[in-house]
Amino acid sequence: MKIRLNSSADATTVVSIANKFKDCDIDGKFGRYIIDLKSILGVLSFELPKTIEVVIQSDDSELIEDLEHQLGLWRVPDDSSI
Repeated sequence: MKIRLNSSADATTVVSIANKFKDCDIDGKFGRYIIDLKSILGVLSFELPKTIEVVIQSDDSELIEDLEHQLGLWRVPDDSSI
């Protein structure tokens, strides 16, 4: 899924949500760069506003669905090049 972060407040909230999910790795990908979405410094290293691809490293479909639901406020269509 892709999310759009427009401000440092968005970044802080997304990192807080990601840190609730202890049993998986959650990465943010932009171009060839990959950062830990649980790291505020990593997320803020991208210039904002920015569209980031979220990569969830888990086989637990309920966990993935829950995380995607919680990040729904920032979700953008996968074909968007914003």
